[in-house]
Parts: sequence; C-alpha cells; structure tokens
Amino acid sequence: MFVKRAVPWVVFGAVIAFAPIAAHAGTYPGNKCLASKQGAAATKCAAIFKAWSKFEQDGDATKRDDAIAKASVKFAAAWQKADDKALAKGVTCSDSTASSASVESDIDNGVSDFITALNGGLDLGDKDQAKCAASIAGAAAKKCQAFLKADSKFIGKPSQAGADKRDADQAKASGKFSDAFTKAACPTTATESDLENRVDAISSGVVTSTTISPNVDDTQFTTITVPAFSTLEYNGQTIEPVCSKGTDYSFFVKLGTNNKLLYYFQGGGACWDFLTCGLIGTFDSNVDPNSTDNPNNVAVGLADQSNPLNPFKDWNVVFVSYCTGDIHFGHSEQFYSGGSLGNVHIEHHGYDNAQLVEKFAREHFASPDEVFVTGSSAGAYGAFFNAQLVRELYQTAKFGVLGDAGNGVVTQEFLDHKFPVWNFSANLPTNIPGLADTLTNGTGIPGYTKVVADFFPDVAWAHYSTAFDGGTGGQTGFYNVMTHPTTSPAVASAQWPKWWQESCAWNGIMKTQAADTYNQIHAGPNDNYRYYIGSGSRHTMFGSNKVYTDTTGGVPTIVDWINAMRDRTVNWINVLTSNEGILLAGDPRENGNPPPDPFVDDNADNVPDRIVCP
Repeated sequence: MFVKRAVPWVVFGAVIAFAPIAAHAGTYPGNKCLASKQGAAATKCAAIFKAWSKFEQDGDATKRDDAIAKASVKFAAAWQKADDKALAKGVTCSDSTASSASVESDIDNGVSDFITALNGGLDLGDKDQAKCAASIAGAAAKKCQAFLKADSKFIGKPSQAGADKRDADQAKASGKFSDAFTKAACPTTATESDLENRVDAISSGVVTSTTISPNVDDTQFTTITVPAFSTLEYNGQTIEPVCSKGTDYSFFVKLGTNNKLLYYFQGGGACWDFLTCGLIGTFDSNVDPNSTDNPNNVAVGLADQSNPLNPFKDWNVVFVSYCTGDIHFGHSEQFYSGGSLGNVHIEHHGYDNAQLVEKFAREHFASPDEVFVTGSSAGAYGAFFNAQLVRELYQTAKFGVLGDAGNGVVTQEFLDHKFPVWNFSANLPTNIPGLADTLTNGTGIPGYTKVVADFFPDVAWAHYSTAFDGGTGGQTGFYNVMTHPTTSPAVASAQWPKWWQESCAWNGIMKTQAADTYNQIHAGPNDNYRYYIGSGSRHTMFGSNKVYTDTTGGVPTIVDWINAMRDRTVNWINVLTSNEGILLAGDPRENGNPPPDPFVDDNADNVPDRIVCP
C-alpha cells in the first residue's frame, strides 16, 4: 500500500458553512463593495473635518455636533447599502471588513486627535489664528477625501495602472495640503509632517479595515467547511466543492499581523485509474479537520509560525487542503472499472475546491503587498497551475511561486492516457498564449514554466527538490508507478512499492529538466526562474526543520534561498548540491542484506548511507 502523503500542517477552529451564491459579471462584487465602503469613508472623513473646520472659527459646538451626527447617519446607510448589494451577488462583504461603527470610531478619533494637535499653541479667540486653523482643517478634509477616493477607485478594479494612478492622485493631494499649510502660516506647535501623518493614518486605517478582514482568527487556523456538492457560481463558472468520495470539503485560514499572504497547497498523492484510485490507493481522499490535515496540529519547518527565522511567520495564510487526486486542478467525475473487482467512483474536483478558497482569499485579503504561492508534492503542481489565476487577482503585489517536490518528471504514456481523466486542460486560462499547448506538445512542466514565466515577467518562479526524492509517496515513487503501468493488482503490489527502482533515472531527467527550464527562460527577456536541488532522498521540505539548517553539499539554507527569491537578490541562484547521494537523517531508504541498488551501506549495518548511480 502507498503511504498517503500530506504535508503535516494543521489545528481546530470554528466551522463556517457557505450558502449558494448568484452568478456575477463585470467588476467583482466583493471589490465593488470595498470600493463603495472606502468611498463612503472618504465622504465621512471630509464631513467630520469640515465640521471641525467651521467650529474652529465660529465656536458653535451644537452646529458641529449636528453635522457630525448627520455624517454618521449617511455613513452607516452607505455602508449597509454596500453590504446589501454585495450579498445579493453572493459576497458577504460584512465579513470581509470591519463594521461601520468600528471604522467610524477610528475616523472620528483620528480627526479629534488631529484637531487637538493642530490647536496646540493656538488662541482660537484670535480671529486670525482661528481662521488659519480652520484653513488647515479644511485642507485636511480635502486630503483625507482625496486619499480614500483614490484608494476606492483602485480597489474597485485593481491593476498596476490603477495603483500608479492612485499613487499619483495621493501625491497630488499631499502637495496641496503642504501648500495650504504653508499659506496658512499658523503659529501652531504642530508641524506639517505631524499633521499630514495623522491624516495619512486615518486613511490607511480605513484601507486596512476594508482590505484585510478582522473577522479571521489571528490565534489559530480556522476551519472553513462547505457541504459536499454545494453549487456555487464564481467568476462565471459553476463550481462544486467536494472531496473525492463525496465528503465535505474543508480548508483553513489564519490572520497575520501584516498585509502579506501565504497561499499554500497541500500534498496528498494522485490517482487516475482503478488501482491508483481504489484497490491500492495512491492519494489522500478526504479532509479531516481532526487530523494532520489541519495546520494547527503540527508546527515544523515553514509551518512553525513561532520561529523568528520563518519568513512567513507574521503572514496571513490560506491553506488549500487536498482530497481529490488531481493535483488541485481537475473537474471531472470518473467511474473506474476494476472488472470482477468492482468499480470505484471518484470526484476529481480539485479545481472547484481551489476556486472556493480563491473566493475566500480575495474577499478577506483584498490587496496584499506580497503574495507567495507554494505547495508540496501534489500541492507543488497545485501552486504552479493555480498561481496564474491568483496572480490575476493580485496584480500589484510582489509575487513568488515555489513548487516544493513537484518537478514534473512523468512518462509520455501517463500524459497521453492517464492525465486527461482529470479534465485538467478545461480549467487553463485562455488568455495566456501557448499555455494549453504545453499539455499536448511534449514540453510538459519545462514548457509550461517557460510560458507562465514569460507571461508574468515580474513573478519569481522556482522548483525545489532533493536529488533522489523518494518514498512511495515521493516523486521517484510515482515515477516508478508510471514506468510500470498495469491493471494487474499482483503486478502493482509487486512493483509499485519498489520506488528506488527509478531513483537514478528520475534524478537524471529531473536535473536535465531543471537546467533546460532555466536556460530557456534565461535566454529570453526575463530571468525569473531558479531551481534548488538538495542532497538525499527526502520528499518535500516545507514541513521540515532542515529549511533552517541544511547546507549539505555546499548549498545555502532553504530559508536564505527563499528570502533571496522573494527579494530577487544576487543570492537567488540555481542550487545543485555537490553531494547528491548522501542520505540525511530521516531520508527514505530501503534496508536489506545487502541493500538493493542504488543504495550503498558504508558501515555494513544494513542501513544505507548513500545512493550511487551507474
């Protein structure tokens, strides 16, 4: 039997059920809601500053308070209207943002603090000083409104062009405030930069409250469960989240302390026929929130969010669970026949499940500064194939994609006769020239990587693997299954567990593919792909503390390399260990007397120490 391979990340939280949603077109209703709320905040902020500006001159507290009360009523109504419109189109926008009362309180307190600072050293009984104070408060009203309007336009339709326009509009508003402050010549003890920073803080606070949901737990991962076969319309497509055997689908999310998003795809094998999907089973078929599927239960390697060396320790996280046997990108229903042994019914709905998580991510983490898409084993493919969809959501974020132990070494027979059962190609975006062709023209993962790297030149793409990625659930294990195709349970039981049979062949192909991929991309206008090949036979690195310590064979630590990748520094290099075959602690190995090829026992204790290829 094959070992089910799921990266050990996991914990318990509340369970939330999704209701069916309506179809939508044009601007995404979640973004439209956020834009409306920011626009309402812009009007609110300007109104409060204006009320205080008038008070600075006339001292009429009743008139000021009436104006503030009217602004409050209008703000609450506009906020609720935005929520109602979004809900009618399938987005619970109230869960995506802070409440109107919370945002209103932040604005009111921010304006009050601004006025207190502005009035420092002023005598409002002096007509000239009252006038200059009113002028500066009025300028603050215009600046706050302009900033939030610029953000509102951007978040409504996020794009790099929109971000550039937002930045230009905000710079212009800052210049006008500076000019107004200088012209007022007020004898306040507050400096221009102090007052401007206070307005900026109000604006940025509103943006944070409307783009990073405070309604996600920041102490542990929350379990989000959707009932099996719930029908949802998302991005003009009907999706049906479900695990392979018809059970409910769950995924996990956690709030961080900064505006960065780690997008992780879980591993768990794959299946494509009666033997792999049923009798022998080479994949994890369900998501169990009470097991190591839940990322609260294990905190090792890059899943350890308490380790100060972990580059992702303070990030928001969406954890895309896996239970469909189709590397997170299938949409098909299959009845695999085993003849006299019966049949097995499998729901390959990995794409549907991934789209469900994407919907949650875009509605709760609307505009991250940085996004890192990664995954292990089958999740490495999930990361590479879903990343281009995620990138379209977050066009202005610094963006990286790393496949952990999913290098795409497969046989042509698998591509021709097994791969199509997932209906994989139907889910590929049609706006990327040549992308679909890579599934049929023989270029495989190298060709696919070149296409996406060329199409997204500002994205860093990378693969990680050990030199002999082993075990029945490892890359050599699945390659061994592909090189021994059979419908015979006896043959499968005899041959498939012997993953080491193809270790050397897999190693050679993997290294050639990595170098070819790099050379093809490097020869073009972009230089945005690298590979890392470490020592030994361990399958996946994400859930291992070796990411912080392993330098075997002269390699940099994985964490240092990932940091270099994120920042595109000169230290982001292709890595190939100088000691490929050494077996490290915890690496898969096959014992025996003597150990089978290609294992070598240096100490005559029947425990292999190295892999040596002809």
